[in-house]
Amino acid sequence: MNTPSFTEMAQRFVFAASVLFALFQLALPVYAFLPALQARALHLTFAFILISVGDAVCRQGTPAGGRFRFARDIVLALIGVSITLYVFFDYPQIINQYGLPRGTWQIAISFVLIALILEAARRMIKPTLPIIALLFLAYAVFGHLIPGTFGHPRYDLATLSGQLFLTTGGLWGLLLGVSTDVIAIFVFFGAFVFATGGGTGFMRLAVRIAGRFSGGPAKVATISSALFGSISGSASANVATTGSFSIPMMKRLKYKPEMAAAVEAVASTGGQIMPPIMGAGAFVMAELTETPYLEVAYHALLPAILYFFAAGIGIHLYSRREGYVGLSAEEIPSWRDTVKASGFFLVPFVVLIFFLVLQYTPQYAAFWATASPLVLAIVSEEWRLDVRNAFPRIGGAIQTGARQAALIASITASAQIIIAVIAMTGLGVKVSSSVLSISEGNLFISLVLIAITSIILGMEVPTTAAYIMAVVVGGPVLMEFGLPALAVHFFVFYYAILSAITPPICGAVFIASGMAEANWISTAKISLKLGFAAFVLPFLFVYNHSLLLLEGDLLETVFVVARTGTAIVFLSAGLMGYWRISLNRGRRGIMLLAGVLMMLPFVPANLVGLVGGVGLAFVRPATPRQY
Repeated sequence: MNTPSFTEMAQRFVFAASVLFALFQLALPVYAFLPALQARALHLTFAFILISVGDAVCRQGTPAGGRFRFARDIVLALIGVSITLYVFFDYPQIINQYGLPRGTWQIAISFVLIALILEAARRMIKPTLPIIALLFLAYAVFGHLIPGTFGHPRYDLATLSGQLFLTTGGLWGLLLGVSTDVIAIFVFFGAFVFATGGGTGFMRLAVRIAGRFSGGPAKVATISSALFGSISGSASANVATTGSFSIPMMKRLKYKPEMAAAVEAVASTGGQIMPPIMGAGAFVMAELTETPYLEVAYHALLPAILYFFAAGIGIHLYSRREGYVGLSAEEIPSWRDTVKASGFFLVPFVVLIFFLVLQYTPQYAAFWATASPLVLAIVSEEWRLDVRNAFPRIGGAIQTGARQAALIASITASAQIIIAVIAMTGLGVKVSSSVLSISEGNLFISLVLIAITSIILGMEVPTTAAYIMAVVVGGPVLMEFGLPALAVHFFVFYYAILSAITPPICGAVFIASGMAEANWISTAKISLKLGFAAFVLPFLFVYNHSLLLLEGDLLETVFVVARTGTAIVFLSAGLMGYWRISLNRGRRGIMLLAGVLMMLPFVPANLVGLVGGVGLAFVRPATPRQY
């Protein structure tokens, strides 16, 4: 009998930890059996095991491996687990300390824990977020040396460690709580849905709906990425997943590599604003605005539909201009096969919506929604009994979900450190005052400044962390103008995720262009044209709340939606250079102007834009270039 190697034993240990992590996260919303601080400490305990030990196991046998690095990772995991378990077991005493360290050792382990959190985030994502967190920590330590508005009183290490480590306002705060209580179970929900056939269902439905139309493969990529992106936590991860299918499909049908990559990048980015999950942003927004989760998802729906409508119209016009065709009849699944495959994601989503409508908490609804894929795991994609493959599917889902939940735990803990520093030093108020001073109280200028700030803060940072950092800095500024909280948060949320397609650091574009072997600069240009609606919509729903909040007179809301949709069509035609025929620069300029006039809240301007845009479709040059 062969004795398992050390690596095999470590792999089994990681799998066992993943199973325990899944059981803990699935049981927590149902039984709520732990105080907040203990639950968050245990959540971070599993994250350290899966990040450090899991990373060490994955590297074994590779050139990058080595006994020293393996041993180092195990030691880091042990230190992290020891500290978090100390918090778990000593919880009553910590609560009674009121942020006052008991000795030098407690100060030391607080900063060790912070270092381990930042290292975990660095491993799971690029180092941008940990570097930002370090800069904020440096500001907390040395900010008293800064003269003027942005200086603050001196904080010694004992005060800092007490605030960050011994209170729920520090790194154990709201964001880590959202990761523990809500996001993690939805991550497992998504993993189970995909592992049990939901991914196939998404793709078949997209191909069936859009595959046969002009530019069909690009529209398939848009729909599938919207469906997948809604429950994934990263535009880049979405590109890597759905792009492996959609990009080769588009290239096979003679799409330019840059166009194929741009479609995938834009669709994957848009998936982060599509309900019901919105890359976990919906849950954080619900907590920060004290709004029911279902209401947040409801208000997010119309802007998301308009975003994908803009992307779809842009793809359609570009495809007509270039003469792209749809998929052949042989490549499109029958409705019977489509309905069969769709059941694997429709059943869990129906269960989820059912419990949400009955006003159960999102995490409780997710528990029962996650139970349905476990039942579906015992059948094949043809709906035949397939018990033999059920356990591999479930095991794979557990490992995938645990890894993703650990990633989000490291992200939210790092972001929570930043928020704690902002709260301690009053930096948010100082930034808000500065923006208001620069804009001199002008809403439009303030919106532009916050939009730029949000894009910069979101560069190379996952959706949840990007939104959190941006709203903490920019949210108070816009609230000063008396805007509804949801309008403020959605404005910041949209711009925070747009860094994925906005140069110079556009992660989704980089990954998609690499997969398509395309020039990333050209890909970014097309991405901005296809995704322009995300830059425009936030301004529209700030100035006209009916687009977002769906308030007021029904006829007025319908008019605003129709006007916005028409503006999107005209702007897409101008950007893509096609409106029944290919457009020269002059005609493109007219279409762009018509689109801008349609967006203005003035009926005479709307009428001029409508006449100009529609009229141009029937006024042809002497020698038009037909497609």
